Amino acid sequence: MLKLHKSAWEGHTKGLTYYTLIDDASPTPIHSSFRMEGLDIYRVEKDIPWNIAGARNLAFHVAKTEWVLCADIDHIVTCDALTKILKLDLADPNTAYIFNRRTTEGYFGVKGIINILMNKKRYFEMGGHDEDYSGHYGREETFFSHCLEHHEIQVIYCEDIVLDWHPRFGGTYGLQRDKSFNGLIFNRKMVELKNGSYRNGPLLRFSWKYVS
Repeated sequence: MLKLHKSAWEGHTKGLTYYTLIDDASPTPIHSSFRMEGLDIYRVEKDIPWNIAGARNLAFHVAKTEWVLCADIDHIVTCDALTKILKLDLADPNTAYIFNRRTTEGYFGVKGIINILMNKKRYFEMGGHDEDYSGHYGREETFFSHCLEHHEIQVIYCEDIVLDWHPRFGGTYGLQRDKSFNGLIFNRKMVELKNGSYRNGPLLRFSWKYVS
């Protein structure tokens, strides 16, 4: 997957983007061939199962740009997609964008906020992702979508901007996906969100370092 990402990045128009890779506690050293100009690599040092919320918070925390496109490992931002993304209107920080996704077999994925482009400052003003969901599978994305709505951030679905999707090559393919534990957390936090008592806890509850 990293080779596919790097190949796509090398085809992008130079000087328009920065790239940030969050390595989620991998024991493997960064190979010299993967280094490239404009790419920063950060490694989470504590191996927390399903630390999707934490990895996304770290990505936004270290990002160098005012707007951040957060993409899962199995989604490739093609040259065509980036060309269209760079034409989006980014004047309003209360607007976020999500994108279509297509497999190599031509299958389109369901609409969701797995890949989202949003304003970095606004992301942290609304609290970022809730790391109480880390450690167990599921529900953090769904809850985040409710937080976007609660903070009146308009999410625009760009059906004509399509990312290449490789679901069978993602790092979590084949792992157990039991949402029961996080389902209890989700139910409690949704009650708090609706009655106005919800407050996200501290972010980045783990050690991390700059790698390259």
